[in-house]
Amino acid sequence: MEMQLPSGVEDLLTSDESVPDVPRATAYLLEYSKGHYFAFPAHTGVELVEQPRVVAVPGMPYFCLGLIAWQGRQLPLLDLAKLVAGPIAIAQGNPSIGHVLVLAYQTAPGKALEYGAVCAPSLISKLEVVDGQQCALPADIERLPRISLSCFEYEGQAVPVLDTARIFSNPDS
Repeated sequence: MEMQLPSGVEDLLTSDESVPDVPRATAYLLEYSKGHYFAFPAHTGVELVEQPRVVAVPGMPYFCLGLIAWQGRQLPLLDLAKLVAGPIAIAQGNPSIGHVLVLAYQTAPGKALEYGAVCAPSLISKLEVVDGQQCALPADIERLPRISLSCFEYEGQAVPVLDTARIFSNPDS
């Protein structure tokens, strides 16, 4: 079953409405594990898919749960909690798949869009972010500088904005 991502103004969680005329960026906020968030630029979010069938593929990285069928394509499904935990995540087992977020990316400017999916264990929120929320990446996750575009503070914690091209094409480089 396919679902819509939040899209209307009324769906936005606003960062600071008390400051008028401040440039804002829109992002999708994803709680990838209890109390831990990542964000994606809003233009990368394509669709929320409910309970897709996952086909395991031998030889995939430990953070890739397999492939899902979406609009005639086979997309890699990444578990972001495992991606940031590193190889120790292998012992954690696979989560039950409820929803997945389909994301678009380009490997280089002018190239065709490609797609991948990430586990969405909780609801996705659309959020407005202002420059004043920018903060440093959390230091405890070694891979973040290689896969993040930026980071902002939300409800007292740092939220990395992930680069979809990097997480799907080569998160280890």
